[in-house]
Amino acid sequence: MEFLLGVPKPFHFHVISNIFMGEKSNFPEVWGLGLGLFLALYAGFLNHITPKEPALDNHSGFESTLLGLEMAETPKQVQDLIGIPDTIDFFNLSSEYRRVHYFDFGFIFCYLAFLTYTGHYAGRKVRPIFLKIFMGMVLLLVIAGFADLIENILILNVLDAKTAEEMAPSLEYLKPTSQLKWFCLFGYAAIVSVYFWLYEKGWILRTASVLFFTGFFLQLFSIYKTNLLELSFPFFAVGLVCSWFHYGFSLAFSSLSKKT
Repeated sequence: MEFLLGVPKPFHFHVISNIFMGEKSNFPEVWGLGLGLFLALYAGFLNHITPKEPALDNHSGFESTLLGLEMAETPKQVQDLIGIPDTIDFFNLSSEYRRVHYFDFGFIFCYLAFLTYTGHYAGRKVRPIFLKIFMGMVLLLVIAGFADLIENILILNVLDAKTAEEMAPSLEYLKPTSQLKWFCLFGYAAIVSVYFWLYEKGWILRTASVLFFTGFFLQLFSIYKTNLLELSFPFFAVGLVCSWFHYGFSLAFSSLSKKT
């Protein structure tokens, strides 16, 4: 048969090869679009199942109970968040936090994939320079992901503890591990922001650059004033949305319109 639905077979092969192998394929942008959407839905799901109110009180000026748990340093701070062991509040809240952190193991790989995509795609115009330091940027992400895994394990240990003495060994390392994770993630975003500012045009990525850099400095000073970490998240999140919109949504549809 020479034709399939009125179109020559060679045409079908040509179109398929362009989609999957050809230089005109817009796969990177479509991949970024889908990955960003999935990441947003995953983050929304985690936020939905995270307890919004502490059992008694949060600490350090945090509004987020999840950040309060990540940055806890003493058994009292933990117990103010999840309640006293062998109480109904403790049973319910510890179960909810445990479920959140089980799902968070999958979320780690999702955000690492999206940040790697954004960083690699950002440097495409300055490939010789970019490749020299991209491995260092990847190292930051690897450290962040590993720290996040350890953080989850430490939190699960804290949730399983029945006494203050059982909590103490995990709490000794919990806050430093969380700070290391956020420093690496915000540091990676700060490096990407330099590429955006120096090599990209347009207000979307320029805005993302300013947001990433602002978030990085807020996170940096959170070492001295802990709740600044919470203030840094809106800058980081909106910067990611701007990056996703440009590399995923905007370029995906503009390239499709030019190639069809």
